[in-house]
Amino acid sequence: MTTSKNIPPHAMPLLGALAALAYTMASASTASADASAKLKAYGKHLSSECTTCHRIDGSDNGIPPIIGWPSEAFVAVLVSYRDGERTNQAMVSVAKSLDEQQMEALASYFGSIEPK
Repeated sequence: MTTSKNIPPHAMPLLGALAALAYTMASASTASADASAKLKAYGKHLSSECTTCHRIDGSDNGIPPIIGWPSEAFVAVLVSYRDGERTNQAMVSVAKSLDEQQMEALASYFGSIEPK
């Protein structure tokens, strides 16, 4: 076991800095996990309009499933509807009503659901 008696005096400032860095990284990780959980919860709150057509169990009833997608792909599809690159009228209307944070929240929520 290392004690402060074994640590040279010139190393103490470095150890203090490393301890502070470790604390900061642990705090940032906790904050990141909390922000991620809040984003997913917000997505779940927003999801009712989506689940009117898209099945939450991942089955395809003629309307593609949207669960388990990577967030980037989910948002890219919504943006393509919003920007008129895709033309489904219902999806264009939905996508145009969403801001970037809402798209990210929905992507986080639906991406967290594992297909069966």
